[in-house]
Amino acid sequence: MKRKGIIFDFNGTLLWDTQLHNRAWDNFLKNHGFSLSDEEKHQRIHGRLNSEILKDLFESKLTREEIERYALEKEYEYQRLCKEINEFSLAEGVIELLNKLKEQDIPFVIATASGIENIEFYIRELELNKWFKKEHIVYNDGSMRGKPFPDLFLRAMGILGIEGKDTIIFEDSISGIKAAEAAGAGKVIIVDSNSGDYNSWIDKYPIITHFHQIDYKWFNK
Repeated sequence: MKRKGIIFDFNGTLLWDTQLHNRAWDNFLKNHGFSLSDEEKHQRIHGRLNSEILKDLFESKLTREEIERYALEKEYEYQRLCKEINEFSLAEGVIELLNKLKEQDIPFVIATASGIENIEFYIRELELNKWFKKEHIVYNDGSMRGKPFPDLFLRAMGILGIEGKDTIIFEDSISGIKAAEAAGAGKVIIVDSNSGDYNSWIDKYPIITHFHQIDYKWFNK
C-alpha cells in the first residue's frame, strides 16, 4: 500500500470558525461603509487572501501599508471574538484524528490563507505545536497567490516531499477545492462545516459533516 500525505486547510476545516470570521468581516465592513450577505462573503471572501479581498472590496489600488492596516484591523477583531468563546477549540474529532495520524506515522501539514498574526494566535490558543511544527504550517506570507490558485498546496506538497497524486487534501471552501484540484491532489475530502453548496463535487469526493466520519483506509490506499 502507498502511504499518503495529508494537507489540511485550517479555517472552516480543522477550526469551525466561519461564523466568527463572518462577524468580524461584518464589523469591519460596517466601519468602512460596506455590507455583504453571507452568500456574498462565501463567494468573495472565504478561502482568499486578505490582500485580494481588500482590493476587491475597495475597488481601488490600496497601498501596502493600507492593506496591512486593514487586514490587521479585521483579524484583531476576529481574535477578540474568538476569545469571547468559553471553549475555543478545534472541531470535534480533530484531536483524535491528528493523534491517530501521528501514531500511524502519516505525514500531515496545514495550508491556510491565514496570515502570521493568526497562525501565532492559533499556536498559542489552540496549542497547535502538539501536532504541527511551525515550519509545517504554510500560511499567507505575501509570496503566493491565494486560492483558487494552487500555490499554498504546492508549497505544502513540497514540505511533505510527495507528489500531488499521493496527497489527500481536506477543504471546506469552494476556492480551496478548486485550488486542490489545480494542485493535482489525488483525493479531496470536503468538510461541510457550514452547510455549503458542493453539488459540483457531490459525486466526485467524500463529504463529511464531522471528523468521526473519517475512513482511515483513505490514507493507505
